[in-house]
Amino acid sequence: MSMQALNRLVARSIIDPTVLQSFGAGRIGDVLADLKFSPEMRRSLSSLQAESWCEFAVQAYRIVQAAEEPVVRIQLPSPMEGLLNEGRADQEQVA
Repeated sequence: MSMQALNRLVARSIIDPTVLQSFGAGRIGDVLADLKFSPEMRRSLSSLQAESWCEFAVQAYRIVQAAEEPVVRIQLPSPMEGLLNEGRADQEQVA
């Protein structure tokens, strides 16, 4: 969820000048409160020290990405398993 909130923040910064103004004034936490960041993530992002908005966005991306749980992917067997006869020599084969 945090990555979606970060995407919204960056997209909002393109069309809403108050995001960059808040960042420049050191009040980015006010903007982060409007988005669906967890309280811990909001504190982490608010405490970032960056010279520019671009630098802030890159650092924020790294923090959010590190905090995100990896997506569980389906583990499928390799197609090669059906071609290998190892361990199956004692089984009957049907044509």
